[in-house]
Amino acid sequence: MGAVKPVVRMTGITKAFTGVLALDGVDFELLPGEIHALAGENGSGKSTLVKILYGGHQPDAGRIEIDGEAVTFSGPRAAIDAGIVAISQELTLAPTLSVAENILMGRLPRRRGVVDWRSARRLAGAALEELGVHVDPGRRVSELSIELQQEVEVARALSAESRVLVVDEASSSLSEAATTRLLERIEARAARGTAVVLISHRLRELYRCASRVTVLRDGRLIDTAPLPDTGEQQLVRMMVGREITDLFKKRTIDHGPPVLAVRGLTTEDAAVQNASFEVRAGEIVGVAGLVGCGKSELALALGGAIRSTGTVEVHGRPLNLRSPRDAIGAGIGFVPEDRKRSAILATRSVQHNLSAAWMRRLSRLGLINVAEERRMAAESVGRFSVRTPSLQARIVQLSGGNQQKVVLGRWFALSPDVVVLSEPTRGIDVGAKSEVYRFVQDMAEDGTAILIASSELLELLGLCDRILVMFRGGITSEFAAATATEEDIAHAAFGGETAVAVA
Repeated sequence: MGAVKPVVRMTGITKAFTGVLALDGVDFELLPGEIHALAGENGSGKSTLVKILYGGHQPDAGRIEIDGEAVTFSGPRAAIDAGIVAISQELTLAPTLSVAENILMGRLPRRRGVVDWRSARRLAGAALEELGVHVDPGRRVSELSIELQQEVEVARALSAESRVLVVDEASSSLSEAATTRLLERIEARAARGTAVVLISHRLRELYRCASRVTVLRDGRLIDTAPLPDTGEQQLVRMMVGREITDLFKKRTIDHGPPVLAVRGLTTEDAAVQNASFEVRAGEIVGVAGLVGCGKSELALALGGAIRSTGTVEVHGRPLNLRSPRDAIGAGIGFVPEDRKRSAILATRSVQHNLSAAWMRRLSRLGLINVAEERRMAAESVGRFSVRTPSLQARIVQLSGGNQQKVVLGRWFALSPDVVVLSEPTRGIDVGAKSEVYRFVQDMAEDGTAILIASSELLELLGLCDRILVMFRGGITSEFAAATATEEDIAHAAFGGETAVAVA
């Protein structure tokens, strides 16, 4: 019996952007029915390689073969016609259209030349039901949370029959439970013969699903190795070129008096109801919960991005948070989870994106100190190891992870009294995560009160002092991170009995 022939073979793929070499002669093969992981740090070239595969970019050099035949995709539509479908961490939905229209885009059922809306809603509902998602197919996508929009993105891809499925950080906006359902669906598709490319910074996902891993670093192919035979430390070393023995490096930090005090906070849309808690100086407090529990809205309210009632105090001073400007003025730094839509200025430079929160410090009598702006931006780029052609490069030229480093860098340069981080390591590789965790603890040692809303339970357990668990808009449980387990938090997140287990 002969060897299995690749469904996809990419040879010598090279791609540069404005003088920066993103891919340098990369080879990649994908077999029918396999789940093949693609790993590497942010900026390593992973997303560029798969975008070339599904027609999002054109290679400068190299060859793509499907079933041994050379192909050139003029765009994503041509790749879809060839049976290549992608799920990306960057949402590609049409916000003004309904859930059903987005899931069945280009495939809406028709009867006598007219869209059969009843069938469309039924088909879209079935695709969502397969993922355990309960949302009205007739709702407009813009009305949904980021987590639910990501679920719609996943449902759209999985509802289309494909020969090749590219999964690029699709779980980054999903809860643990939703991620498990997604991985089950991916495994089922592979079992039916679909070839899957899986990109995820959550190494557990790669080891659960993939049989092989291809590692890229600085746009070059490092190796293709079997999983799970390749150990996690070996894989990380291949990805980052160094050993990372302790991802969190949790420190013992003394806590001061309460800095942030929240009493009875309720958001306008009632996504958060009567939330009360405190965060002390030097303390790192996590917020966990399932999709729709209210943790994202809690972070938005504290960042001044959505209106709320109740009391929020910083150092005992009551605040009136009507806008992000109010939050900044009160000493609250906020990093939203939706980087693309809410955090970056897409048309502006890296320098301007960094200094967006620094204007009060940089301006005097209405004039900006440009030299100081440049100095602070250069310091942040160096401190966060942001890979950018220059400070003047447009931020959209950077990889998603490097964009996130820029967003984080705004606040670490200011040393605010409170920092609220919503999904701070979404789309960030293991090496960059280690850096972010170090910087978070640096700020805590300086006395900053830090609140982290995250879907990654290991992140909360490894970094935080306490973990608050939300369920249906309320804070129902509180745990000491040092003694809590994933099972404890998951039980509470699913509505288990209220527990207070704090040292």
